[in-house]
Amino acid sequence: MEKKRIVVIGNHWETQMMATCVLEGAGYDTITLFDRRAALRAVQDTRPDLVLLDMALPKLKSWQIIRSLRQDRRTQDVPIMGIVPDHERGEAAAMAHGGLVDVFSRPIDNRSLLRRVRKILRDDG
Repeated sequence: MEKKRIVVIGNHWETQMMATCVLEGAGYDTITLFDRRAALRAVQDTRPDLVLLDMALPKLKSWQIIRSLRQDRRTQDVPIMGIVPDHERGEAAAMAHGGLVDVFSRPIDNRSLLRRVRKILRDDG
């Protein structure tokens, strides 16, 4: 059985590395990217099962990524989970209607992240 692939996009190194370690430890294949253009190309080329997007990128860039992925027929159905600082959780919940399937706050709680990812991917892991 092929591993499910998750692309992690952002500029908060510690958050990305933590998420990547947790996801790879659970058996997922991950691609971690810090550059918006490389991230868009990677999602278009690999068509992952899930995108984790750090919403702490300058807001316009985060929304540009979401908009670009939603407008591209190759990626329009790829679920996107936004990662936000804990103090922005309420605002981020409202943003979920803009193309995010879920919003997760940091600092990352490993078990909660895995539970939410598995739920989105319908993966009993």
